[in-house]
Amino acid sequence: ACLLLVGHVTGFVHLGNSVHQLRFHQKALPALAPRRAQLRAAHGAQNLQAQIMFADAVEKVLKKKFKSKKMRRVVDSWRRMDREELYSEFLDDVGTVQECNSYIDGLPVKTFWDPYEHEWARRLRDNAKTIQDEFQRVAIDGASELDEKGNNVWATAANSTSAQAYGPSWKTLALMDRCVWDPINVHLFPETTRLLRELQVPCIEAFFARMLPESKINAHSDYCNFALTSHLGLDIPEGECSITVGKDTREWRNGEMLMFDTSLMHEAENRADRMRYILMLRVWHPALAPEEVAGIRYIFDALETPEIVEADLRKLQPELFQPSTPAPTPSRSLDFGPVEGGNRAERRKAKKKSKARPGGGGGFA
Repeated sequence: ACLLLVGHVTGFVHLGNSVHQLRFHQKALPALAPRRAQLRAAHGAQNLQAQIMFADAVEKVLKKKFKSKKMRRVVDSWRRMDREELYSEFLDDVGTVQECNSYIDGLPVKTFWDPYEHEWARRLRDNAKTIQDEFQRVAIDGASELDEKGNNVWATAANSTSAQAYGPSWKTLALMDRCVWDPINVHLFPETTRLLRELQVPCIEAFFARMLPESKINAHSDYCNFALTSHLGLDIPEGECSITVGKDTREWRNGEMLMFDTSLMHEAENRADRMRYILMLRVWHPALAPEEVAGIRYIFDALETPEIVEADLRKLQPELFQPSTPAPTPSRSLDFGPVEGGNRAERRKAKKKSKARPGGGGGFA
């Protein structure tokens, strides 16, 4: 349920002749809120030319790499997360609290948005039957094979805070996470993936979600306001499933879309005696500038592959890395953090492959 969830990130920054280690941790809230990392010298190194924390380095790169005044809101948001600030305010117009620690200033707030103002949503609705048929064939009729071949099939919420809000009733099957396609599941749902790509849906996340019969998801926030959430009804017990955001309530419909702001307190209910299935999309807030989207995507990349920050900073501000005195030993190649097994998509593929049984179908290239 969160966009910027990140666990431990450990790494190194090489400045001057010194090596320094960084560590920041996942906050209890289900979004990124890195604690201020204190630098400490490693290997007895001395004569530090400059000291810089991970959050400072990301800010420097954002400002220099994108060279846009429109980056101010992204940098401000990044700094609030670094300080662990939680934005929380009751908004009279929507009748509920907006609460987030991934917060961009000045974005319009509404409970429900009209998805069909966007061409991609109209075209996705027009192709809903293709997605519904593929989902029925792969996820329902082929459930046992999906469980064998898929990656994190019907997973629960990623952290304790989200799990408490969503409960055991809500499970997901991911196609995209923070702008990265799942290397296994996209091959199990090729038609859905093709449509999302061809229609240029502005996805941050894409996943199937199910809700158990006669269940309820308690009021909660997803702690991020720079994305809106859109649902396409796949298999809905119509008239018995609803979602409430602030003072407004809507019902899901088969083959139709909803779009709403999950930084507002919201809750859902399935009163039916059968499962409810949707395709769930996190999409960029339409009031974001393209430069801001690029900046946030860079933060995603930096959190996933921290060494890119050092590489960019070396190019953009090389004076930070110039030694004040001759180096006593040759410089080692260091980065903000080891990324074992390659990037996120590659690690997922390797993880799934390691779990595959001999002779089984557990591996799509």
